[in-house]
Amino acid sequence: MKTQTLFALVLSHALAGGVGSWASDQHPVDPALQFETLVTGLVEPTSMAFIGNGDLLILQKTDGRVLRVTNGQLAGTVLDVAVESNAEQGLLGIAVDPAFLANGYVYLLYTESATGADTSVQADQLGTRIYRYRWNGSALVEPRLLVQLPMTPGSHVGGVMAFGPDDKLYVITGDMEATPPGQLQNIPSGPPPNDRGVIFRLNTDGSAPSDNPFYDAASPGNPMNRYYAYGIRNSFGFGFDPVTGVLWESENGPSFYDEINRVVPGMNGGHNPIWGPDARDPEGVGDLWMAPGATYVDPLVSWLVPPALTSVAFVDSPKLGCAYEHDLLVGAYNCRVIYRFDLDEDRESLVLPGPTLADGVVDNSSSWCDEEQSEILFAVGPPWDSDSTTDIENGPDGLVYVLSYSHGTLRRFVPVPGMVPDGDADQVANACDCAPADPSAWSVPLEVPRLRLVAGTPLSIVWDSQRGRAGTGTRYSVVTGTLAALRGEQGFDSACTLASNLADPRIDDGRSVPAGSGLYYLVRAANACGAATFGEGSGSPDARDALDASLPPDCP
Repeated sequence: MKTQTLFALVLSHALAGGVGSWASDQHPVDPALQFETLVTGLVEPTSMAFIGNGDLLILQKTDGRVLRVTNGQLAGTVLDVAVESNAEQGLLGIAVDPAFLANGYVYLLYTESATGADTSVQADQLGTRIYRYRWNGSALVEPRLLVQLPMTPGSHVGGVMAFGPDDKLYVITGDMEATPPGQLQNIPSGPPPNDRGVIFRLNTDGSAPSDNPFYDAASPGNPMNRYYAYGIRNSFGFGFDPVTGVLWESENGPSFYDEINRVVPGMNGGHNPIWGPDARDPEGVGDLWMAPGATYVDPLVSWLVPPALTSVAFVDSPKLGCAYEHDLLVGAYNCRVIYRFDLDEDRESLVLPGPTLADGVVDNSSSWCDEEQSEILFAVGPPWDSDSTTDIENGPDGLVYVLSYSHGTLRRFVPVPGMVPDGDADQVANACDCAPADPSAWSVPLEVPRLRLVAGTPLSIVWDSQRGRAGTGTRYSVVTGTLAALRGEQGFDSACTLASNLADPRIDDGRSVPAGSGLYYLVRAANACGAATFGEGSGSPDARDALDASLPPDCP
């Protein structure tokens, strides 16, 4: 069986038998959900990212175009880059800066053509690169090259990017069919680390954070400094658990064992000696190249015959149904389905239903796309029998958006009206809506995990929106004060309220910084369901508890 690649229709004769047993009508498995098509006519779309409410950017692999969609309508091209699109190369990855509302930064990963025009000839490339652009309100401008990756052979490029809850940029590269395979492919005697088959963890300027698992301050030029994990063969998806912040990854095997992995810092994924669980591998972990600080991690579930896993996303709101919030969704290119997994209480393992999956392996050898898979299916049937999911993302409206490659469509899952009681018609069932009479609130907001200060005049303060997970009526209060007063009082007696009832997760502060001191900022989110806290949310007594009880006076 040939190696699976994402952007080629492989072994189509097997698909007909495997999928045909399900494909009788178009539906998610749950009859309370349906597809809503927003955009058609896309050309080989690979990735998408939201830059605002109802405002997103979509990448097209082969023609290098970045398209804008606003309120469900295609609004045009905002950037056109020259790409080399042979095999799995092209315009592949996009990530929006956590401080986007203030700095407008958008990051793109693509294989850049050496001719200045789109090509599909392997030799016509400058390499796969990460650029940072600035969004000016209508276009992506001011490109800045951040990372140069190895020249690639066309396949196993990877290219997915995302910012983590730590505000670091995570980027995944495949092994690029390394010849010969090296230490990053777990060949101890092979070539040294060369950026192939890894997950990068980067600062926003492309440099290595000093708390990376393999960072060595004494060796600033060591490629390992930028890695979060290695031993990766080929991946088209990862996502961060909204509850724990931990990274999860899907991975394509060769002719066996696609995997889903929970990525810990310093993970060695085992490629290429080990595929699937180590218990099924005759060689064992003793043959792996273990860099100082590395840890071998077994997959949490794998497929004996690869369905060609793609995008990974966690459902971040209750809009799809009470039972699905914080569940893991995973696309599959060959089998044209979306899988769904529940997590255990500690969110460290998958809850695999039925006795056949107790060993963590889908033994689908006799029927490629359906054996031992019925209980983990989330979406099947037309168009999934001739379609292919390349990206799954949470929208600011709390719904889940799906990008399909071969059909060129943008869809989203929406509840079927009238299937469950929904008194305020906010698409959240009364059973899991904490404000069932208020359409602008459905969950209590979380504590704001991180503020970002963007230097300038005025200073900008931004934080993560909770609109999608908590409700469109979520509002923010910002408290501030001087560091000198905070130290002197050992508390927040001199704090003042800079703003309250903010709809957007950003505020500018034009006040001057007091001489010999600095300013601090705290943010709290609230809606009709309740309020979070200005504190760290531990439940232990905290000096910020007084701010939760009553906002301080307005700032002068």
